[in-house]
Amino acid sequence: MFTFVVTCYNQAEVVTQALESIRYQICRFGKGQKFQLIVADDGSEDSSCEVIEQWIAGNGDIFERVDKLFREKNAGICRNYAEALRLVKGERFVVLNGDDLFSPYNLFEVTDLLDEYDIVCTAFIKFTGSGDMIRTCSTYLDVVLQNFIRGEILRRSIKLGCAVMGTAVYRKELLTEAVFDFILRFRTVNDRACFQKIVDDHEELRVCYVNRPFVLYRISENSISNFNSPNRRLHNQEVAQLCREERKSEESVFFRAMLYLQEKSAAVRANPNYFVRLMRFFSPYYFIMLWLFLKNYREIVRMEHELIDQHWRGCSNYYKRIKRRAEKET
Repeated sequence: MFTFVVTCYNQAEVVTQALESIRYQICRFGKGQKFQLIVADDGSEDSSCEVIEQWIAGNGDIFERVDKLFREKNAGICRNYAEALRLVKGERFVVLNGDDLFSPYNLFEVTDLLDEYDIVCTAFIKFTGSGDMIRTCSTYLDVVLQNFIRGEILRRSIKLGCAVMGTAVYRKELLTEAVFDFILRFRTVNDRACFQKIVDDHEELRVCYVNRPFVLYRISENSISNFNSPNRRLHNQEVAQLCREERKSEESVFFRAMLYLQEKSAAVRANPNYFVRLMRFFSPYYFIMLWLFLKNYREIVRMEHELIDQHWRGCSNYYKRIKRRAEKET
């Protein structure tokens, strides 16, 4: 059993595209496997649940099992995410937000790497609501840096709130009750809390990076990565809370100080003033990024271009096909 998890909140206009990208993966690359679909809606106030039901009615036969977790009231990203993961039956699983898409490439080749690794870090390409792929290579510095963050650097980076592993896949056995309990302390930092707890609980993790788009990541008004998003301020408050949690158990005076600085830098990230937001570049997180960038400059630039130049056109054409298919479904 292989499990697809889709989390949704007020995404009636686009969630069919996410589901269609799953259908594409199964029909194109998944022959001979059995699949579970988990759809977790966090109390949507639009017609998301009706749209999902309609799609499942027409495509549910490609799944061995379908689990629907439809909330009556909004509980927050973290609770929706954690309770959906509790329903996972497959030994391998992937999670997709309701406004994103899996890329046109074989995701099972990526999850098969979990036979050798505990966590596989993956790349993504961002796109706008109109479907334009974001092709500015420097946008993906955080993404390709995953190739160079290993060992103790990985542990420190995660603890300092570095935005890595957002679309990573990992062994199901790493999902313990302690991880679920930690995620449920928050509302918006589901993946960061998940990986922070996993890294805290495992001293040696086998990690690799695949420099190929795994997810097409939609940038919208409500995206947490959007500085003008209404969720941005709460998200950064919770990033600061993650730093405070780490300071409680950190023995090193130096790293306690770094965590304190990182906590304070979170306050300026959601500031509407562009010049105030520039202060975030004085945080420990950005010093780590700068150090890795200078140390591996040529390789990083090569990988950024490899990620974008080789894949943006194919991903753009794929998105258009998925969008047309989704429109027919609705």
